[in-house]
Amino acid sequence: MRLSRCLLAISLSVLYSAYPITPAALSQESPAKISINEVQIMMDDSVTLATDIYLPSEKGKFPCILIRSPYDKKNSQKDATWFAENGFAVVSQDTRGKFASEGVFYPFIHERKDGLATIAWINQQSWYNGKIGGFGGSYVGYTQLAIADHLDAITPHMTGADMYGLIYPGGLFSLATCFNWGLVVDAKKGNPIPPQKILASYFILPLTVADDSTFKPNQFLDDWLTHQYRDAYWGAQNHRGPLNCAVLSIGGWYDIFLKAQIEDFQALGPGAHPGSRLIIGPWAHGKPGVDLDFGGSQKTGHVKAFQRQFLAKMLKDSALKLEDEAFKPTRYSLFIMQRNEYFGCDQYPPKETALLQYYLTSANTVSRKQSAVEEQFKFTYDPLNPFPNKGGTFLGVGVGPAWQNKNCSRRDQVIFETEPLDSPLVLLGPLSATLYASTDAPSTDFIVCLQDVYPDSQVLHIQEGGTTIYSDATSAPRIQKVDISVWATGYQLNPGHKLRVSICSSWFPRFNRNLNSGEPIASAKTPRLANQVIYVGRKYPSHVTLPVLDLKD
Repeated sequence: MRLSRCLLAISLSVLYSAYPITPAALSQESPAKISINEVQIMMDDSVTLATDIYLPSEKGKFPCILIRSPYDKKNSQKDATWFAENGFAVVSQDTRGKFASEGVFYPFIHERKDGLATIAWINQQSWYNGKIGGFGGSYVGYTQLAIADHLDAITPHMTGADMYGLIYPGGLFSLATCFNWGLVVDAKKGNPIPPQKILASYFILPLTVADDSTFKPNQFLDDWLTHQYRDAYWGAQNHRGPLNCAVLSIGGWYDIFLKAQIEDFQALGPGAHPGSRLIIGPWAHGKPGVDLDFGGSQKTGHVKAFQRQFLAKMLKDSALKLEDEAFKPTRYSLFIMQRNEYFGCDQYPPKETALLQYYLTSANTVSRKQSAVEEQFKFTYDPLNPFPNKGGTFLGVGVGPAWQNKNCSRRDQVIFETEPLDSPLVLLGPLSATLYASTDAPSTDFIVCLQDVYPDSQVLHIQEGGTTIYSDATSAPRIQKVDISVWATGYQLNPGHKLRVSICSSWFPRFNRNLNSGEPIASAKTPRLANQVIYVGRKYPSHVTLPVLDLKD
């Protein structure tokens, strides 16, 4: 099996730093201005959760900041101290089964009940003034979304309310994200899993055996694999819906929660707080494959400071002027990478964005004009030699933007490119593709990647998406219309660059490889070849739909 060594060189120390799960010692001497005390809060089933209470030194009633984390409450000390020094009470808690808390850890399913039980305890405290907000990102953001209807303000950062959308984006299993996170977070304290074991597990079949190969049986990963389609199991972990609390949602164009976070914000409904905002920057859930600073923090903004000030404004009616001028005073602030500035708008996609069809042609080009010539492009997909992802929206190392040149010579893909651009092409909003395709396999995947070809022929990844199709393998392959969400982006292709569309049937291990057998992914272990065909022309107008922004400059 060939897979890029740079993709596989995951260091757990870097993964931890990108997704903080290592303990940090709590200072024995708390700052003079605040007090810190640990208490045990009992849940409805008598399980107790270890909780640190940070209070200002002066007596009185304060608005409360709630932080519920599976990554050790001591890691929140710096943020909690800032809030307490600025007139907030802070409740920082280890979630069920993690670190000092009792119970068994199982992601997501306990967060609403345990969160509401914690709020009930807060309501009884003499220091609480009746206003409460949530702070934190990733899993800590999910713990806010699970109880957002009982909070006054939330600041979910790179997270989502619908866990099926994280685990199965487009119906494809997020192998690298689920194994990189699920295996590490389930490991015993002080007994980390060697990175090479996680990497090796990607290749073991079936996946329900693979997830047990590194350490011990992992029940929640087995359940994720068994529940391949939306059902009541996932419904209990979906907290998307209308909200009237103030929401500051901060996402990343290369983040694993991007699609879910946009949908969460759009689902706030007509009763949404007028101060609610969605900000999307050039961020990812891990270490990027290419270190692009996009103008640095002066351009991208100071996210944590903005979160703090948002909570101060919403919970204390603070008149503080926002320090970060990078963000626009609009409902949406969307960063345009390579242009390195935010675009402010009050609807998504922006009204200045036109969703335009760019056709795939018989000459392997991408054009606004539909090809008059019918053509078929064929390739063979072998699950034992899957197309490796370089970059993309997964959790780990080498995520987000990454150079694709080592993949360019692979024959298990079809490539289309525009001519070199005469002027900037700015994409801002959802990307999608419509393919006319056939396969001789019972089931298979089609993946569409959008990329930026530099004048020196370097190829940078922008965004990807995929879906599964099914066919009757006992009859001749039939042509199917395949609609694919390629998620979204804010990206400027500069003059002299070309837009590149790569179509393949795996993007591994960002997505689990389809074995082409039609077996459920939890038990699939029989790989077979798939002969794929992409059709273009007037009869079969395969195309990508691009959100082209008119900046009028």
